[in-house]
Amino acid sequence: MSQIEVAQIIDQIKQEITVDSNGQGKASIRATARLADVQDSSLRRALLSAALEPSALAQSLIQQGFSPAALETWNEGIPDMGVAAVIEYYAFDAGRYCKQQARLVCKAFNRIGVRAWMQDIMGWTKPATQPQEQPSTPTLPPVEQRLHTLVLAMKTLAELTGGRLNPYTEQQFKDYAGNLLAEHNRKLLTATEEKWLGVVNFAENELGKKVSLSGTHYRGHLGTWVRTFYPHLGDRQETRLVNGVQQPIYVYACHDPTVAAGLTKAIEEFFAHPSPGAALRQAGAFASKKAVVTA
Repeated sequence: MSQIEVAQIIDQIKQEITVDSNGQGKASIRATARLADVQDSSLRRALLSAALEPSALAQSLIQQGFSPAALETWNEGIPDMGVAAVIEYYAFDAGRYCKQQARLVCKAFNRIGVRAWMQDIMGWTKPATQPQEQPSTPTLPPVEQRLHTLVLAMKTLAELTGGRLNPYTEQQFKDYAGNLLAEHNRKLLTATEEKWLGVVNFAENELGKKVSLSGTHYRGHLGTWVRTFYPHLGDRQETRLVNGVQQPIYVYACHDPTVAAGLTKAIEEFFAHPSPGAALRQAGAFASKKAVVTA
């Protein structure tokens, strides 16, 4: 038996080999028997014996991880890994029943593997993967819609509280509405997608932080922290509503990735520090008595 004869046998059994869409091959019992140079009836009996009195072949396959129940289904076709195991058995482990042809086939398969060989003779190619759809980036509703929602929310709150809104909450609503309109008007005038935010707004709206009005990490210290330790992020000021009063506040170009990254780093450091006030005093941030306004 030569490799040429083996190639002829492989060509003859080609019609009894299939490859599914995942690239997994399967061969009939007859095709597997031809490759191993044994009778297909003998191979079928050996496989069906697995559930009762396993043959030497069945025992070998079970030891390699194939279940007896799986071997019984091989009458409908042997998976590529099973074909390799059967051929290897008759090549080296069948004792006096070892076959020279099985050794030659095993030697040929060892170079590329049974599955790759089945894929090759059947002309199977890996299907092109469909590119995953990128999730759409959520966008804010138009300013007019947000203002309408805000008005309805204030109306509902007033009804629920009998017109007795918390003054601070009411002022926060008014500040938000005023600043929203101002931002909308600025965009209409400049026709740009710039985003200028105070450090507190950036921390709460972009990073999800809760910046308190008092305590060790209150909003006044946050603004001072950024201006003291990260002055390169900018020194632009705009007049905005803060607690119902028009005040100049420091705003930062959050549309600039470098500035946004710098603000993020500064804010994370601020909240990670156990006593930012002490660090600011040590840095001389409070040498001036001028109040600092942030938003």
